[in-house]
Amino acid sequence: MLEMRGTVTAVYRSICLVDDPASDAAYPDVEVGAEDVDDYLPPPDPPEGFDLLTAAPGVVTVTTGAIRGQVDLTIRVLDDEPSALAPGIWDAVEEIGFRALSGYTMPASGEYYPFSADGSGVFPSSVTAKGPGFYRVRAYERNRKLTMEVNREDNEPAAVETYLLEIWATDVEDEDRRRLRGPHPTLLR
Repeated sequence: MLEMRGTVTAVYRSICLVDDPASDAAYPDVEVGAEDVDDYLPPPDPPEGFDLLTAAPGVVTVTTGAIRGQVDLTIRVLDDEPSALAPGIWDAVEEIGFRALSGYTMPASGEYYPFSADGSGVFPSSVTAKGPGFYRVRAYERNRKLTMEVNREDNEPAAVETYLLEIWATDVEDEDRRRLRGPHPTLLR
């Protein structure tokens, strides 16, 4: 298991996992014309009954309460599907499948820029270590409702919003959404 954690900036009420090796100089051999995440941005809105996660090929978006501001994020890249929910008090837990386009899927702001791009090194590793293929993401959130519509500057203290993302590879495509904990959500739009 690989675990990464830090305080990150949510932008446009979201944080993401984005797969875009073509935009990174570390991947000079990406062939021109290869399938690109830009073809799928922005991902679709979640359907009724879901309000935390949405996905499209190469991107997973987590909807935050804060319009803009710092939130706590932990990411766990797992070898297998977890047998139980993560311990702790979580307001909502949702799960969704997505297709990675490469082995370069990084945590990113709602502007689809990887957090590691600022040189902080907080999230230095890809979450799709097994390369292109199918993955599941389970997202946990706490205190999102307390920061609804908050807009903070970078130098202000972090919000009380906390997120945990668990990611694992699967052998088959499974785009089914699952609401594992939390009340039926109201639309956040």
